Parts: sequence; C-alpha cells; structure tokens
Amino acid sequence: MRETTIDIWKKKLDWIAERGGMALLNTHPDYLSFSGKTPGLEEYPAAYYAEFLECIEHKYSGQYWHASLYRRPVSA
Repeated sequence: MRETTIDIWKKKLDWIAERGGMALLNTHPDYLSFSGKTPGLEEYPAAYYAEFLECIEHKYSGQYWHASLYRRPVSA
C-alpha cells in the first residue's frame, strides 16, 4: 500500500495477461483517498486507480470487460 506509482500494478497485470490469465480489479472507497492529501496507511490516491484504468484502456483495448455497480438513488 505504500507504492508511489502504479508500476507494480501494471507489471502484475502484464504478467497475468502474458500467461492468458484474467485479472479482477475490485475496489472500495474506504481504501481510496479522494482528498488529494497524503493517503493514510491503508489508502492509495484515487488518481492511481484512474491512471491504472487509463493504462488498461489503452494497452488492452478490446480485451477487457468493465462492469459498474452504480445504483440510482431511490426517490422518496
């Protein structure tokens, strides 16, 4: 969690893809720092996540599936 770049994530994903594997990226907002301040010990900057998704989009275009669990707010 103390990585200062996403390089290790990219390296791991490349290793998995080179061997025909599948990677699942599961995130939770409790582990993301949205404030721009120094992240806590168990957090990483949300910008890292966005950068990683951009890398996936460019390097693995047409080879990935993106799911979203966004739910609409319930009307009162």
